[in-house]
Order: sequence, then C-alpha cells, then structure tokens
Amino acid sequence: MNKKRKKTITNQGLKGECHVNKKRTITVFLALLMCGLASRVSAQGMEPEFKSNADDITKIRAVLEEFRQDIIHKDGYALTKLLLNPNVLFHHTNTQEEIDSARRLNAQFDGIGPSQLDGFVKFLATSKDKLEEKFRNIEIRQDGPLALVTFNYDFVENDKVTNSGLEHWQVCKIDGQWKILSVTWTSY
Repeated sequence: MNKKRKKTITNQGLKGECHVNKKRTITVFLALLMCGLASRVSAQGMEPEFKSNADDITKIRAVLEEFRQDIIHKDGYALTKLLLNPNVLFHHTNTQEEIDSARRLNAQFDGIGPSQLDGFVKFLATSKDKLEEKFRNIEIRQDGPLALVTFNYDFVENDKVTNSGLEHWQVCKIDGQWKILSVTWTSY
C-alpha cells in the first residue's frame, strides 16, 4: 500500500474515532445533566412539610418578645411562666475544653449538666446592671403544636455585648398557649 493511501485511511479512522468520541461525550454529558436535574427535582420533594398558620407564628413571636421584655425588666418569675415546667432543658452548649475540665471531676459528664434556669433567674433578680437580649435572624418552623425557633442573639449588659451566639428553642402549644420546651445556645 502506498504511503499516501495509508495516511488517508489512518486519517479517516481518526476522524471516525473522533466523531464517535464526540457522540459519546455528548451522550455522557446529557445523561449527567438529566441525572442532576432529576436529583434536584426529587430533593425538592424531600424537603420537610410543615402545618403552620400565621396566627400561631404571631403568638410564638409574642413569646419571644415577652421573654426579651422579662429580661429587660429583670423579672425571672415572669420568664419562668413562659416555660412548660421548671425542668425544661435550659443550657448553653459547652466547649470541649469545658467538658474536659468537668470530666476531671465526673467522668460521665455528658456535656450539658444541670439546667442553668435557676442561675439565670437569680441573676436577673440580683443584677444591678441594665440588661437586654437582642434577637435577629429569627426563623420559626411550626408543625401543628410543635415549633422550632432559631435566632442569633446578643446579650447586652450596660449597653455592651457580653456574649452572643445562636439560640434554639423548642416550643409546644398546650391549652391554647405556646410554652417553651427547651432553650439551648452557643456562647461567644
């Protein structure tokens, strides 16, 4: 076979392979695109559904505001009436350093410890400082008689932020009123 004909046959073979590779590439790309779109559609259908109404959301916001006002007025007793009972979880999340320190005294320390509610109520009652807790980025996710309230907070003493973080409340509706089931927060 002469060199020119062999080169032509080889070039045609390469062009054919190139054409097949382009088809494969396009096919693979389209398949990946369709899989991506299908997973996005199915993921959207997987989002949790909530049975909520504007009246309940308004009442939950009112509990937040009453809690805030109770701090401003240093009324720990009024604040405790917003809770379902005095045994609810009321605690900041401990850092690993705090947990390690506590485990030197109690090897089974779970990272939370006893409720800080009593200490907070006593702090409100005895503080001579001007106090306020400011909430922002409030998100309420309600499903019937249960809701999760999440927000950023700043705790302010004498117009100075002393700590801030993220706070989560679980609230439930009982006897027509929204009550706090738990309060947990980070503290920086």
